[in-house]
Amino acid sequence: MENNTLVAQQFSMKNEFNNDSAIIGKQTEEFLRLVYPSYLVDRDNIENLLDDESSLQLDGMTYFRISCCTADTVEKAFETVNAKIEKLFTALHSIGIPISYGLVSRKGVTNLVLGIYSSSDVESVKKITQGMLSGIEMESYTPDFSENKISDMSCGILSGVPTLYLREQKQTFSLSSIMRSLNGQDYTVLFIAKPITTQSVTQNISDLISVRDKAFAVSKRNVARSDSYSETTTHTKNVNDGKNSVAGQVGAGIGATAGGAIGTIFLPGIGTSAGALVGGGLGTLLGSVVGGGKTHSEGYSDSVSKAITDGNTISGDIQNGFALELMNYADKAIERLKIGQNSGLWQTAISYSADSDVSRNIIKACLCGELSKPDPDKLPLLSFEPTSSQEEILRIPEFLGRDNENPLCSYMNSSELGLLCTMPTESVPDFELRIEKTYPLSRSYIGSDSVTVGYVADGKKAIQNMPFALSPSDLNKHTFVCGITGSGKTTTVKKILVEAKKPFLVIESAKKEYRNLAIDTTVYTLGKPELNCPQINPFYIMPGVSPQTHIDYLKDLFNASFSFYGPMPYILEKCLHTIYKNKGWDLTLGYHPMLANSQSVANFFNIKYTKRKYALASHKYLFPTMQELKNEIARYIEKELKYDGEVAGNVKTAIKVRLENLCVGAKGFTFNTCEHLDFSELLEKNVVFELEGLADDSDKAFSVGLLVIFINEYRQIAKEISGYKKTELKHLLVIEEAHRLLKNINTDRSTESAGNPKGKAVEHFTNMIAEMRSYGQGVIVSEQIPTKLAPDVIKNSSTKIVQRIVSADDQQIIANTIGISAKDALQLGTLEAGYAFCHKEGMSLPTNVKISETFIDDDGVEKELDVFVSDEGLYNHNSDRFYKINIGTIRSVLGEDDIAKRKIFALLNTLFVESPEDVAVSCNEVLNQLSSLLRQRGISLILCRDTWSIVAEYMTEVLLGMLVQGVYCAKELPADEFFSELKNALSLPTPDKIYKVKGGLAKLYNQDIAKFAKQNVALLAERSLKSSSNISASISGYFIKVSPSTLSEIVSLVKGEPST
Repeated sequence: MENNTLVAQQFSMKNEFNNDSAIIGKQTEEFLRLVYPSYLVDRDNIENLLDDESSLQLDGMTYFRISCCTADTVEKAFETVNAKIEKLFTALHSIGIPISYGLVSRKGVTNLVLGIYSSSDVESVKKITQGMLSGIEMESYTPDFSENKISDMSCGILSGVPTLYLREQKQTFSLSSIMRSLNGQDYTVLFIAKPITTQSVTQNISDLISVRDKAFAVSKRNVARSDSYSETTTHTKNVNDGKNSVAGQVGAGIGATAGGAIGTIFLPGIGTSAGALVGGGLGTLLGSVVGGGKTHSEGYSDSVSKAITDGNTISGDIQNGFALELMNYADKAIERLKIGQNSGLWQTAISYSADSDVSRNIIKACLCGELSKPDPDKLPLLSFEPTSSQEEILRIPEFLGRDNENPLCSYMNSSELGLLCTMPTESVPDFELRIEKTYPLSRSYIGSDSVTVGYVADGKKAIQNMPFALSPSDLNKHTFVCGITGSGKTTTVKKILVEAKKPFLVIESAKKEYRNLAIDTTVYTLGKPELNCPQINPFYIMPGVSPQTHIDYLKDLFNASFSFYGPMPYILEKCLHTIYKNKGWDLTLGYHPMLANSQSVANFFNIKYTKRKYALASHKYLFPTMQELKNEIARYIEKELKYDGEVAGNVKTAIKVRLENLCVGAKGFTFNTCEHLDFSELLEKNVVFELEGLADDSDKAFSVGLLVIFINEYRQIAKEISGYKKTELKHLLVIEEAHRLLKNINTDRSTESAGNPKGKAVEHFTNMIAEMRSYGQGVIVSEQIPTKLAPDVIKNSSTKIVQRIVSADDQQIIANTIGISAKDALQLGTLEAGYAFCHKEGMSLPTNVKISETFIDDDGVEKELDVFVSDEGLYNHNSDRFYKINIGTIRSVLGEDDIAKRKIFALLNTLFVESPEDVAVSCNEVLNQLSSLLRQRGISLILCRDTWSIVAEYMTEVLLGMLVQGVYCAKELPADEFFSELKNALSLPTPDKIYKVKGGLAKLYNQDIAKFAKQNVALLAERSLKSSSNISASISGYFIKVSPSTLSEIVSLVKGEPST
């Protein structure tokens, strides 16, 4: 009876366990459906779950190729990028946009792509992505999945959930292993994600809570059983003992059944038999608790009996391990979904394909290696391998564009999806993660006269409503632009020049790019007279400028440009003073008698009077020339310098070599002249000086410095004239490759006894440029290599525009001036062409700016900065250049010819003394003689049909020079009318023309010019006569044609005889 009761109890317990197992199995299935649906997939029927038009679905997306992104630091690069990606997917989920991310490798190029499912969302996603990820570079990309079909692609699908944290440490993920392993091969890896609505997430959370609660209900049972038995003692001869354990066997059966049921559903990979083994183990333990019993009896022969009743109660708690495990998984899943409820939950497919099984397996291995973590709270990843298809490059689950759930997809929140889609932070093919510090996105104040240089850039994205502009005040305080070749310096400067709407002068040491500016510009080509080469007398002094100041500037110019050493700087200075004195200049008071108002003490230096004198064409002959400096240096060394022969020869040769090249050829045409530039006109228009025709850096430095001197002098005088009027930006001076003049050299004395003339000169020019600010002269210095440039030039520039700099020493110098640390200076080497770090007054840190390459003209039309201007265009623009070239050629050939000098001087004497008829004949004779000299020297004038007119032009220059200095120096400058009459008379000599000239001379000298000339010739002859000389012959040499009466009169003057 008792055994029957115990068996019944055991069968009841078995039914309870069967019910519990069924509940656990059902809830396990529900849990897998909600969290790991791929575990319920029948591998034999996965084709039914794939999209039949995978390629069309993928081609329907719009893709961007991501080639670059930025992070602040190397140490936390992944954390930085991952945090931004998580925010990106949270943002995209909020507006319900399906996306894809991954790798598409075609024809040896690996493309990291971002795909947008709906074409209407493309612009939104692009802007959001660029806003979230600073420095990201996105370009349109078309993978053409339908067109680029490759036969027998090996495909795969991976399903599972990545681990975000393991032992409280954030995990990482990277596609770099795939990119490196399969570099150059054709393959595709895509993470395709479709947003799940918040309502669906909430419902899934509710379902998981129900699963957890139902598992909890069967996770623990309390079992209580009580026994009673009696003991009778009889005096018999028999003793019986018995034991029972039926419940244990039944318990094992119950456990095995439950384990099999759970195992079938919960762990399909394990199966029913293994589950039964596990359940059997658990059932044996249960049986030992619920099936315990004992019976004992004894009898005696005397039939004495004793009834003993004993009661025993057994109770215990039984835990269901499967239910507890299910509860734990459900809790973790609920936690993940709650995160997804806030940040977004995605139905995600991980699909991949390659052109071989080996490559596919490599992708699978790399993905599993990155995603599989020893996380006890996650089920393992499952992989599926669909059959190869000749129609599809990539097989994806069927879920895009449909409101269905595909069990091949996984459910990931935005953090988990962001982990998968974080861009590689290691070095990989075809993608770069740049370590760049982010700088302020500072908007510039825009005034009516502001110069918009470009637009503030966030990474490589220009923000069109945030211009970076420079005010006229900023430009007036000087600007420094630097960057290697091709970084965009010239474009930057051009943009400033066009937008500033101020006249400018560009000194372009190399190339010829500024001539192409799309505004009216006058181009001068130094060293190329055949185009449009200017003629500039370095010794010309503008009205109001002190001669001593100009001499000091010239001394520094020669020292800064050429390598003068030893006594050479002092010899140069001495000879500079001498040639000006020879021209009649008073260096003590700083004036020339022909330019000062000697009739009034109060107005002696009156600038208006001086300017009227400067308006006369003949005033240019009051200034020395390069040839005269060279001759004076040679004379000084030979006649006055007390050096031994060899030393004197070395010094003379050294100086002569340096000056000789400025007196001949194209450089002689430019610098060995009496001509000058009118800077009052020049600084009112747009001008470019190209120095490409000067190959020697010393010559380029000389040209740059000379122009800087003249501009500085002009601005100084203009400032003095304007008085205390507020100085505003009037003009912009651009100096390209300024290191040719302003070299980075030591400015201190080299030794105690020796000076440092070149360093001193560079310092002088640096200070000169710095001081131009106060005159309304803005300066823009453009330089490739900052370390070559004098440091003070950089320091004295208020605005700095820094484009790509690659050398570490250059980076350090520039970084220090714009507020960048030495560590962050490396970022200057990553700038692309057209981008710059801009720093101006009032900024603590620079701003990244995309320089604009267009401008808006006066009609409101957007135009390019450049229009091509060829040499041919310049050639055709200047029609009288060959006339000037021929004059320069004659000047360089005959200027040093003693015969030519004597002939022209003899003509001057003849002009003063003889009759117009004789002078006309003499003019023709001299013209013939000089033309003959040119032929003897092998000189052929270019495109010249009238040699006499050009020779006559040269003769006019020489004669006018004689009228303003020397024995024939007049008290007044010849008028322009006289200048024209003299030139006309010499070109085509006639008595009438000569008569007019003689009248002009009489008016100029205000005396008997014949008597004046005779006295001069007499003095000259007297000085040159020797005791054995023939006086008449000697005097005749001072004339081309001399009458007997004139000869007799001069002889009498020489002999001291009274005139008759």
